[in-house]
Amino acid sequence: MNKIKLYVYPNAKPHVHDVDYPEYYNTVPLSKKGIEEHCILTGPERADYFYMGQLANDRWNQFNPSQFQYFFGNENRHICDIEGEGGQHIPDWLHSSIITTMGPLKKYSNIYKLFARPTFSKLLLHIINTVKEDFTTPDRISFGFKGFINCQTRAQLAQGLQFPSVIEKELSINNKWNGPSEPGSTIQKEYIDMMMRHLVSLCPRGSGIDSVRLIESCYYNRVPVLISDEDYYLVGEDSYDTDFCFRYINPNISPFELQDLLQSIYDEGIDELKNRSILARKYFDNVIVEYFKDPTLFFLKWLNSGK
Repeated sequence: MNKIKLYVYPNAKPHVHDVDYPEYYNTVPLSKKGIEEHCILTGPERADYFYMGQLANDRWNQFNPSQFQYFFGNENRHICDIEGEGGQHIPDWLHSSIITTMGPLKKYSNIYKLFARPTFSKLLLHIINTVKEDFTTPDRISFGFKGFINCQTRAQLAQGLQFPSVIEKELSINNKWNGPSEPGSTIQKEYIDMMMRHLVSLCPRGSGIDSVRLIESCYYNRVPVLISDEDYYLVGEDSYDTDFCFRYINPNISPFELQDLLQSIYDEGIDELKNRSILARKYFDNVIVEYFKDPTLFFLKWLNSGK
């Protein structure tokens, strides 16, 4: 693929992943390495695209279009990465530009070009960087969730899972957020063991809108159930079939509604759910693995595809 001619604004902030988190180096499009390998840096008059850097969604008051000299008249050639839960709030002045972010909400479908990049964890990157394994699936239908209760959606899920039911389900509540735990640790082993005991993996939003658990579930051949108060785009959803994933979008889940959800999934039958688990792993291999091989190349191919 030909390199793009890129103008990087002098005030463009580098990716926090490249600067502060060496374990997450080169995990985001147009990282330092990505720019070096796939871009020709040039002046604004010769640029194909203008790179604004990485903006933080919790500090929008620090940014405005006047800080980017060539923005007006070239809005749809400006690329901006939004860190944090950027997909939850994208200001109007960026809606005609190219946005990369985690978990972009579907209500922003009007944005000129919106690229969903994956959220990640130490576990996920360990999986990406090691030899992949194949996994068997249980021969019965059951549901599991192990995590920290840090938002209303998870609190409602936990309440509903404790509701009496004939459907087999397991709930394990952590006393803190264990996302930064190290691969091979007891914490991670318990998390994986819990996931492996159940065919269906409940993936509620947490403090952020998107859940790395959903991606991890796909690797382990489990059927993910996205549960959130708002719907968002999965990585590659605009070109890859993600119907293997159940979605339940409800800002206020009652125990009865949760039981109805679990029953409807149970009623799909073991053969259908096992087929979904196979499709989930194919999604992981064909989309997530490909993304992490070279995030910038993955993004530029998407950009050139006209999605």
